[in-house]
Amino acid sequence: MEKLLSFENYMDQLARKHGVSHVFSDFLEMTICALSLGQMEDRYVEVIKRYNKDELHIFSCALAAVVIDMENEGEGLKDVFGDFFMEHISYGKAGQFFTPEHICEMMALITIGEIRDGERIADPCCGSGRTLMAAAKINRNARFYGADIDRTCAMMCLVNMCLNGMFGEVTCMNTLTNQFFSGWQVNPLPITGVPCIVPISEDQCYMVQQLPRHNLEQQKIKQQELPVFDPVELPHTDKQQVQQLLFDF
Repeated sequence: MEKLLSFENYMDQLARKHGVSHVFSDFLEMTICALSLGQMEDRYVEVIKRYNKDELHIFSCALAAVVIDMENEGEGLKDVFGDFFMEHISYGKAGQFFTPEHICEMMALITIGEIRDGERIADPCCGSGRTLMAAAKINRNARFYGADIDRTCAMMCLVNMCLNGMFGEVTCMNTLTNQFFSGWQVNPLPITGVPCIVPISEDQCYMVQQLPRHNLEQQKIKQQELPVFDPVELPHTDKQQVQQLLFDF
């Protein structure tokens, strides 16, 4: 029987030829397609065309390694993807340093506290889904909603939710302008209750419906209609030292 290596090791093997960013994104895409139980078969076939048989076997081993690592000695809800993403892909670019998991857990306890079954928990900038997973440690029977403008982050959150039995929705969107790019739901199968990923449209997206809509064209028109004033030269004044306020925490 083949001995499993770490997820990082499998990604490294594939990255030598294809690049770590592409390999990681394709891994997430293939996993999402597999967890959709045949609903995204066309997309799955499109992605796997880039790899040979041996490379696809490595992808399957990588998924097995992730599942084992996520088991987390029976506790689950461990973010394997977030650490890998920061260390090998983002390097903190665009501020993509995710909050440490123990801090997320503390924030969930402070800001949310008790969570009722079916209560909606949302994170409009979810990253890899750590804050939602922290809330799931309080009550996994809530409904979880994540959104991120970065598709890779949205996919990390989606796979994390599905593999940990967290039901809800993940959307790749701009939550400031309410611009929708793609979205998925994690729903239980009717008979078995097993989590299954279902792609959704903009009209089906709960996050889009709840956030205020912004018409970008109307915004541009309003900006053009604003009056323009000539700059006013202010009188010269001597600079004065400003005392900084100090606070005790």
